[in-house]
Formats: sequence, C-alpha cells, structure tokens
Amino acid sequence: MLDVLVYENILLAWQRMPLGDYLIVSHEGEEIRLTAQQADLWTRGAFAVYLALVDQRRISPRIPGDSPHN
Repeated sequence: MLDVLVYENILLAWQRMPLGDYLIVSHEGEEIRLTAQQADLWTRGAFAVYLALVDQRRISPRIPGDSPHN
C-alpha cells in the first residue's frame, strides 16, 4: 500500500529501516519513523482517506487501467 500511496502522490517516499521499522516522508519533508505495527496502522488510515477522497470525486486515481469518474 505504501507504493500505491507514493504512486498516487499522497506520500513523497518510504523506506524500510533496520529491525523492521519504516521511514515515511511526507510532501512537506517530514520524516516519520514508525515500527512495523505503527506503519501498518498508519498506512491503512492513509489509504482509507485516499479512497474516501476518490469516492467523493475530490481527487482522481492515477492507477493505470482505472478510468476517471464522470
């Protein structure tokens, strides 16, 4: 899901760190260091917000093969 959030331009980048931790970089340049469990929860929340924005037609998905909503 993190790759999708980066592709959809929700996040700037992410990286897996030693010991299973994650580093997530926001568009503001903020670096968020999370444990694997925290990253899982954070990612699910961010993805839910992304899907809600798509459902509300406030943003259009960029995923190849998806057609834009009319």
